[in-house]
Amino acid sequence: MPRRALAFLILSVLCFLFAACSAEPTPTPAPTRRPTRTPLPPVTLKPPATKTIPTATALPTETLTPSPEPATAEPTKAAQNSSNNNNSGLTVWTMAPLVNYFSKLAPSTQEGITRPANVNPLTGLPVSDPALLQRRPVLARIGNDPSARDIHAGFNQADLVFEEMIDQKNMVFAVTRFTLVFYGQNATFRPLRSARAVNASLMPMFDGVLISSGGSKGTRFMLSQLPWKDRNLDGDLQGTTICIAPGDYRVRVASSVQHVQDYVTAKGQESAVSLRGFQFSDSAPNGSPAPSVAFDHSPWPFRAAGLTEWRYDAASGKYLRFVNGAPHNTKNYALDGKWGGSCNLPEPQSEQIAASNVIVLNVKYEPTDFVEDTLNSYSAFVEMTGSGTAQIFRDGVKIDARWERPTLTDFFKFTDAAGSEIALKPGNSWFELAPLGYQPTVK
Repeated sequence: MPRRALAFLILSVLCFLFAACSAEPTPTPAPTRRPTRTPLPPVTLKPPATKTIPTATALPTETLTPSPEPATAEPTKAAQNSSNNNNSGLTVWTMAPLVNYFSKLAPSTQEGITRPANVNPLTGLPVSDPALLQRRPVLARIGNDPSARDIHAGFNQADLVFEEMIDQKNMVFAVTRFTLVFYGQNATFRPLRSARAVNASLMPMFDGVLISSGGSKGTRFMLSQLPWKDRNLDGDLQGTTICIAPGDYRVRVASSVQHVQDYVTAKGQESAVSLRGFQFSDSAPNGSPAPSVAFDHSPWPFRAAGLTEWRYDAASGKYLRFVNGAPHNTKNYALDGKWGGSCNLPEPQSEQIAASNVIVLNVKYEPTDFVEDTLNSYSAFVEMTGSGTAQIFRDGVKIDARWERPTLTDFFKFTDAAGSEIALKPGNSWFELAPLGYQPTVK
């Protein structure tokens, strides 16, 4: 190829390459972007529909007339602020106020009641021997644990029986306990259990002798500080006043009226006493029919103490006691044995507990700081001075009444709406110390 042609060929190739390099490049497509989301407007939420709950209609509040607070021994501010006091209007009683309250004893100012020398002022009945009324009454502290009911003894020989609620937590009570008062008859009684503050309230009314078995440190110390401390017989500390029957501690301790009288005579503490007692009449006052009286609802501790019912028996003219539907029986033992040792208990006679009068006293219960058991239950103070409401059941009828007891040395006096004294039926009486406002079920 000629040189001129070769040069022309090379020049043509270079021009082609120059044109290719100068051309506009095709742009690389940009990555596809997601469209920008327009924010949704905030949602306005509606509040959930309000559920209307009907307001419960409150039960009607009973108007109560509590007895006045003790003026002689007002509890300390520390006691009033105690953490044990979880109930409105209640005071927690501590040692010093209790001792002060129970120690201030003045002679009774109540008018006396004229009776023949052989008539028992506690029953209105003649006694077999007037000498029986020239000695101090014996107040025996008897247990009411379920295991004790089968061996109860002495109840129908007692002139009076007081039954009160014991051992509370936040004013919910554990069980009940009895104080049997013997004056016109001798009898064996069991099972003895420990005293409570209620006994310090009862003792001055009778100027009597208290026998019990055991007790908490607080209650024992309080009783040891009172004016009648020498007539406080604790069988666990003065073993010669008791004898020990088979069984556990709740049922084994027994004693007798005659043995207690012998003991206090030997100690030089026996004395004739002057007791006002009660008015009595064979004629029943007007009242509403009451063939059955039941302690079957709270705050009475009817589950532990048993559902108690009194049924009027027209044949005997008395109220018969039933517990959980079965007759509540009492035994009569011809007690013998070594005092301070084991009892000899021959086969007893048994009969149903009966009362000529069943009296419901509405009284004020307040807590103390005395721990009574290993469950940390506390003792209660029972206010039995002042006045309050009562219901008297006799001859199958209920009589609404008011009780009055100005001081610890006075007796309970029962009056009607006109202020006239109400007479009890001659015979033994059973006092149910019910809380303020409590009404047993009457059928």
